[in-house]
Amino acid sequence: MQQFPKITFGYLFGLSVLLTSCSFPEREDPFIRLPEEKIETISGEIFPFSVSVATSATHRLEKDGKLAAYLASEIVQLADFEGQKVNVNGVRRAEKMREIFWVEAIRLEGVEAKTEEPEKQETRFLTKKFTFVYPKNWEYSLSPDGTAYFLDKNDPARRVFLTFSILELSKKDKQIDPNVLIANLTGIKDISTDEFDRERQEITLFSNISNQKYKFVFTHNFEEFEKKKSFFKLLNSFLEGEENVLKAKKQDLKVEAEKEAEKARAKGGGQLKIKNEESLYVKTSQDRLIMEERMNKRNEGDAQASRQSSERTSEEEVNFDPEGIEEASKPVPVALKDFVNLIDERAYPYESEYYKLSMKFPFGYWFRNFGPSETTITRLGAAKQKINSEDDVHFWIEIIGVENPPRETTERQEEDRLIINWPRTEKSFFRATGATNFRDAMLSTLSSIQIQ
Repeated sequence: MQQFPKITFGYLFGLSVLLTSCSFPEREDPFIRLPEEKIETISGEIFPFSVSVATSATHRLEKDGKLAAYLASEIVQLADFEGQKVNVNGVRRAEKMREIFWVEAIRLEGVEAKTEEPEKQETRFLTKKFTFVYPKNWEYSLSPDGTAYFLDKNDPARRVFLTFSILELSKKDKQIDPNVLIANLTGIKDISTDEFDRERQEITLFSNISNQKYKFVFTHNFEEFEKKKSFFKLLNSFLEGEENVLKAKKQDLKVEAEKEAEKARAKGGGQLKIKNEESLYVKTSQDRLIMEERMNKRNEGDAQASRQSSERTSEEEVNFDPEGIEEASKPVPVALKDFVNLIDERAYPYESEYYKLSMKFPFGYWFRNFGPSETTITRLGAAKQKINSEDDVHFWIEIIGVENPPRETTERQEEDRLIINWPRTEKSFFRATGATNFRDAMLSTLSSIQIQ
């Protein structure tokens, strides 16, 4: 008869203590999603937000003639939709004593997508630390062990042809010489044939930011050329790092917003108008001027209420006149250094009754009004190409509100950047900034300013 070793209570107790006292760090879920703020959808009509107080808001949304929300966006060019009825998706964030609705997506009301508009063909696999795109007709499921299984939605047999998993790097992995470089990640590629004469590609990419590796196992028949192309596109779209994931997500949203902006322009809405063959986008229609004046009157009441409820006023807000733009005075005549005046009969005009000024931009320059910022009453960007975002701007013409503005033109250089101050009123001045090679364009534009 087999004898089993006798285990005493003391031994069991000691073993129990040993087991419970040993703790192992839990492995973070590699498929964890980005933290999401609460997304809301609100509707109304978009108008410029031109009151001269420091705020991130550039527009306001009205519903039935009442304020629905102050709007701002890093994704959507809200000026494209001024005067339009829209549905906007976004999140609410507190800013000082007001709440801003940050727009992430926008849809025109009453405008259906054209039947010939190409359907989106890709889907983004989005997690907190990495992302890639894959065809819309693929789908995946996650197993408990953290493996993603991909299959074709149109395949009645529901056969898995791609698996994706994230594993810890081993000592052996660190000794292997990589033989591929994909999406800036080194890795190992191994090709074999399975028992059904299908090609099996095993691709392992080593992370640049962690002690992990990304493993793809792709199985396909020889004639499945489109599936192979889609797989290689998936690999080359791979990005890792939270910052890169956020950029990719934002870029996807910008693409969708631009499609909707095209509909707005086709509908005849927004304030973007084509001028001459240069296709210069100018936001100076009579409708905008009327709208700005109407919104100025409404915003005065909003600004007054905000001031009364605020416990303290920021330094930036002190620099502005919350009741509106102060009465303009003629700038003191100034002596300028020599420059080539680029303004001629082909120059593009900009005027604003609200800001009580007009100016001209040299022929061949695109310009766009980006509205107020934290430190400016308004900002106009100019460039030698179409302006889609602030990154495209070559030089800026800004209105700065201060208590004691410069009374004469000053010019200074900081490395390759030129800063020109130009008098405007008793509480504000113009500032032009840009690379030194745009000096003639900046001074030409400033010298064309007419104060109304």
